[in-house]
Amino acid sequence: MRKGFTLIEIVISLAILAVGLVGILSLFPIGFDAARRSVNSTQVAIYGHNHMEELRNAGFPVLGISTGSFSDPAYTWSQSVSTTGASADTLRQVDLTISWQYRNKGYHQVFTTYVATR
Repeated sequence: MRKGFTLIEIVISLAILAVGLVGILSLFPIGFDAARRSVNSTQVAIYGHNHMEELRNAGFPVLGISTGSFSDPAYTWSQSVSTTGASADTLRQVDLTISWQYRNKGYHQVFTTYVATR
């Protein structure tokens, strides 16, 4: 009796292997997309934190409505200021909206802080 694999057995095993590899390789684009969205979210959080710190350091009198972009032009921001309740002369609410595009779809994240007179 001869030992070894026949050509048909090898072809069938290669076909099964190919189906498995195609299934695994189809997951890579999903993983890359998730990683890119994670990078965007992290970048927005960093930009938002830095901009809010600048606003807090600038203080109450210089707050206003404005727009701009960061060092990365893919991200833009807009800021709106409103007074809060009875304490309009001592406390203002600042809403910072950071916007960006990913795969031709617009995304935005809103950050809110309160700035008081010193």
